[in-house]
Amino acid sequence: EFGRQLFDFLFPAVIREHLSAVRARTAHDGVPFQLRLRIRPPELAALPWEFLYDPGRDEYLSLSTPLVRYLEVLEPLRPLTVAAPIRVLGMVARPGDLSSLDVEHEKRRLREELAGLEDAGRVQLNWVPGQTWQDLQDALDQGDWHVLHFIGHGGFDSQTGEGVLALASEDGGVYRLAASDLGLLLADHRSLRLVVLNSCESARASTGDVFSSTAAVLMRRGVPAVVAMQYDISDQAAIAFARGLYAAVASRLPVDLAVLRARRAIKLTSRNSLEWATPVLYLRSPNAELFALADVPATT
Repeated sequence: EFGRQLFDFLFPAVIREHLSAVRARTAHDGVPFQLRLRIRPPELAALPWEFLYDPGRDEYLSLSTPLVRYLEVLEPLRPLTVAAPIRVLGMVARPGDLSSLDVEHEKRRLREELAGLEDAGRVQLNWVPGQTWQDLQDALDQGDWHVLHFIGHGGFDSQTGEGVLALASEDGGVYRLAASDLGLLLADHRSLRLVVLNSCESARASTGDVFSSTAAVLMRRGVPAVVAMQYDISDQAAIAFARGLYAAVASRLPVDLAVLRARRAIKLTSRNSLEWATPVLYLRSPNAELFALADVPATT
């Protein structure tokens, strides 16, 4: 019912007719169809538009159509030509009193799910050896990474008005890394095309600033695409999402279609759950092609 109300608000009768016409034309021409949301009022951007439900077709749009939160940032980046494998830098943080996260378990599960892609030479997964911002900075400097995948705790600091990630401090406590500071750490790494934030509320923004969420701040700092979570997400759903996402990206699908496939993976894995609406895709490039994958040259 909530999704239907969102749909009725966004697509009044005349716009709904236009939506149907565009769908029909793209289907006839065999070209991709993407629903791109440009939401300027922050109080509207804070709504979970991923629940949009079309009663006429009896479907959730984000399960049938690539749904993108498009942020208008200057100078969109061109696709990066890379030879397989896609290099993923993973980081798991479990600082201080936020000890409910089993770091080694999280690493093992993600590696197990991506093992087939690694064996095929399509994805290479490496891990930040520690949990501090210094550890992240050192790991970023060790290579040309294409994806940063963070697993840990996040939130929104209402006093500063921006998102935060919980890393470890040097004394083993909690260091709350502001989204703007994370953007500074990532700013010099031009090969980075996608950041995946498996942390709760990393997509949450204030109702006064559409650019206040962790994901949106990274957009402003130059990251072409960010996948963030607008609610808590279970381990099962997060692993299903990661597996579906990287398999699709490694198969040369654009990131919007990759997220669509990953949503469906959650839907089929957690059949009685609505967690498929938790991930949010932010994109600052008009083209969802983040990578121009080149085949690995044959060797003797």
